[in-house]
Amino acid sequence: MKKLLYIFSILIAASSCVQPEVGYISDNIHALEDTVFVPRGSFMTSAAPAAEGSTYPLKWVITDVQDENGNSTNELFEEHEILIWTSAFNPDTDTTLALAEEKLELSMQPTLLINDVSGELAFTQASKFVENDIFNIDVNVSNVRGDRQLDSFVVVKMMPFRPVEFPSEMRSRNNLIKVGGGKKDLYTAKIINDYDDAVPSVLDGTHPYFTVTKLSDEPALGIKVNMVVADSHDNAFPAGKVIKYPNGASYYQNFHDNSTETVVNDFSTTFSLPAPPFPQFGRNNWGALMYYLSTRDAFTVDKEAYEADYGAQDWSGYQVNDNGDIICEAYIRWGIQINDSGTWEIKMRIPYSKVIQ
Repeated sequence: MKKLLYIFSILIAASSCVQPEVGYISDNIHALEDTVFVPRGSFMTSAAPAAEGSTYPLKWVITDVQDENGNSTNELFEEHEILIWTSAFNPDTDTTLALAEEKLELSMQPTLLINDVSGELAFTQASKFVENDIFNIDVNVSNVRGDRQLDSFVVVKMMPFRPVEFPSEMRSRNNLIKVGGGKKDLYTAKIINDYDDAVPSVLDGTHPYFTVTKLSDEPALGIKVNMVVADSHDNAFPAGKVIKYPNGASYYQNFHDNSTETVVNDFSTTFSLPAPPFPQFGRNNWGALMYYLSTRDAFTVDKEAYEADYGAQDWSGYQVNDNGDIICEAYIRWGIQINDSGTWEIKMRIPYSKVIQ
């Protein structure tokens, strides 16, 4: 019996010397999007893949790219000279054009990159040189436990270059000022996002409240943007009556924070950057949303136009100026990104408004 117990104890001791398995790598690592849609000529990244509990750190590499016919291709790896920002524009430090230009360089870059830590795919502005439209991407991911070859990991579809994007909801609002304090939203015009049915009319100049128009191809590398705010009859407000939106002791993010040389004209404000996209900087981390107000002496309500659409109204609950005009305030929220160089005009008209003469 003692001999058996001795043998048993040796077996237990031997089994305890076997090293436990280290780490875990899932058989279900996958992309969160079957197809990545890439606008040519713009920088963008894909969503990070789902690791499904796999042990970090992970290492990601691209193993092959095929065209739509299944043939391996190097087109996404061919390098082209492009102008890139080496770091983001920051108005607190890039206070002059020269300082901002120090962050720009002409660089030979491929279209496709991969973050070897997160697995995110990145597409550079070199994509404007890509001729084919459809690509299939194979990747390999590994960690301390092993690796997984993920063929047909994701499909990339190259889309036309988008000079202008609408990533956030844009608003033009006419606020009335109540007699007892507070505001009343008389009417708000909106562009929801890139998929809003009204986007084509914004770009072709026929939308009643928003237009984005390219005026010139110059500057060839840089970008100038003229901001105009007007009444509903297209009479522009004096530029000094369009002000930054206060936020405590500071302001909500605005186009002034995205300009190295800002010029205030009589009826427009011109912002400049040495290269697109515009805007780049968000003080409140709200993406492309940029905020302004009008002063309360810029315009009044076009009561005739409003009543023609909505019937007779009781206006007695709202403040009036010495001339009996209803006191108003424009709420201005831009939600655009311009990806192309040149000179642009962005115009917003305030609903049911008319300039005070």
